[in-house]
Amino acid sequence: MTDLVERIERNRFVGREFLLWLWFESHLFETTLSPSNGSTCALWIETRMSLAFEKEESVLKSVTPAATPEAREALRQGKLPKEARIRMISNELEFAWVFKADTLGLASVTIPAQLKKKEDEAHEILYERMRLAEELEATLEALYSDFLSLRLSEVWPEVVSLLRRFAQGKKVDERAYGELKRQVVVKKRRTK
Repeated sequence: MTDLVERIERNRFVGREFLLWLWFESHLFETTLSPSNGSTCALWIETRMSLAFEKEESVLKSVTPAATPEAREALRQGKLPKEARIRMISNELEFAWVFKADTLGLASVTIPAQLKKKEDEAHEILYERMRLAEELEATLEALYSDFLSLRLSEVWPEVVSLLRRFAQGKKVDERAYGELKRQVVVKKRRTK
């Protein structure tokens, strides 16, 4: 059991890197993300975000905290996003949640209400909410799968250099990043 706990602690950074990658992709592609095994969605960080390095933490609150100079400064200081309020529109449905990077957990999840008629049965409403929760989960799994494919690939050092440019507020070549991502995603599709 101690070995498992140690492994989990050693790898907590992965959730923070995933959240940074979501932020990066959202910024680079103007909120339009296209996971390889899912439908295109609009995703952005809203209202609250915290970035941390060891015991030092910056909490940012604004309409778009990821777009603030303080967010970029925190990245330059080596802090990674630890928690963020995220909004996503997928298939014309709007979801929101707080993403806790250290545990890859979701909190305060808002699922769109689809059934509103008085005659809707309670079980129908429950099944509809379960279906919507599954849709959110499938989109997040597809995004996480793409991230892990990149993270574990030979192109990751090149992605890191683009992430550094992003952190420094420099222009990132969208096409160069897209080509790196395509190399990995095409390989991933071929191996399935």
